[in-house]
Amino acid sequence: MSTAPLHRTRTRVEWLALLVAAFCACGVAQAKQSDKDQPININASSFAGSQDSGKIIFTGNVTLDQGTFKADGSQATGYTDPDDTSQWQRVVLVGSPAHFQQTQDNGTQVHGQGATIDYKVSENTVILTGNAVVVQQGKGEFHGERLVYNTDTGEIQGSPVSGGRVHITLQPRSKPATAKPAPTSANAPASAPASASTTSAPASATPSTPAPASTSGTH
Repeated sequence: MSTAPLHRTRTRVEWLALLVAAFCACGVAQAKQSDKDQPININASSFAGSQDSGKIIFTGNVTLDQGTFKADGSQATGYTDPDDTSQWQRVVLVGSPAHFQQTQDNGTQVHGQGATIDYKVSENTVILTGNAVVVQQGKGEFHGERLVYNTDTGEIQGSPVSGGRVHITLQPRSKPATAKPAPTSANAPASAPASASTTSAPASATPSTPAPASTSGTH
C-alpha cells in the first residue's frame, strides 16, 4: 500500500501546526487590561427574554461596549452566568458581518469582523467565524474561517474549518531614515586664492600716545 497520501496528510498537519504557532507568536500584544473590569452595556431596537431565564435576544442595530472594547451586529443573544444572573457569561452577535474593536495598552487599535462574533466574557475571548478577519494596527492582518482573539492578552489564534486555509499578512518593519553623506573634498567649493604679495602697513612716524590708566581698579 502506498504511503504517499499519508505523507501528504502528515505534511499538511505539520505545516498547519507551524502556521498556528506563528499566529500565536505574532499576535501577542498587550490588550487593554482595564476593559475586563468595566460594565457591559448592550443597546438594541428591541429585546426578548429575561436575566432569570438565562437568555436575552437583542434585535436591531445591536451595539455592545465594555471600556474600549466595542462590538456590533444585526442581532445578539446574551447568556447570563448561572451562578450570578446579574453578570453576562457570553454574548453572541451575528451580522453581515458583525464587528468588534479594542484599544490596546500601547494605544494601537485592534479590529475584526466575521459572520458570527462569540464574546465569551468569562474567558476574555472573542471567537470570530465565517470569513473572519482581525487586524492589529502596525502588526498585520489575520484571515481564516475561525479566529480566536484574547481581549486580555491580545493573542490571536487561527484554524481552518472543513479543509479551508488560514492566512496571515505581517507589516514590514519601518526602515530608519538614511542621513545624506557629507560633500567630499572634490565637491567642496574652492577656497579663495591667497594674495601673491602682502604689503605691510607703513610704520607711524609719530610715537604712540600711552593709554590713560583705568579709574575703575581697586586702590
